[in-house]
Amino acid sequence: MSDDLYLVFSQPPAGVSAADYQRWYDAHLRENLETPGFDAGRRYEIEHTVADGESGLSHLAVYETTGSIGELRAALDKRREVGDIVLPEWFGQIRFSSWHARPLDGRVVGVKKA
Repeated sequence: MSDDLYLVFSQPPAGVSAADYQRWYDAHLRENLETPGFDAGRRYEIEHTVADGESGLSHLAVYETTGSIGELRAALDKRREVGDIVLPEWFGQIRFSSWHARPLDGRVVGVKKA
């Protein structure tokens, strides 16, 4: 697993079915992985469990990345500009929040008790 992660939390727009959002985001994750520096990815349906208030976001895409976040974002932008990544007309209506995560220390693995 890569050390750096790029986390994208999202909520599909009203009027876009869960099936359509799933179909589009499945393909979108794969087209993002064609971008240098995006090493692997996985999508999640998320459930807000503990916080001061609801986030209103329902999905998470986790990308394992290599390189600076500036280089990664620039590479994605360039691919969109040349038409390698085509976004649906409703893309601008998606609520989302993106985060770049860098590790503070080594990975810790739990010990299974019998």
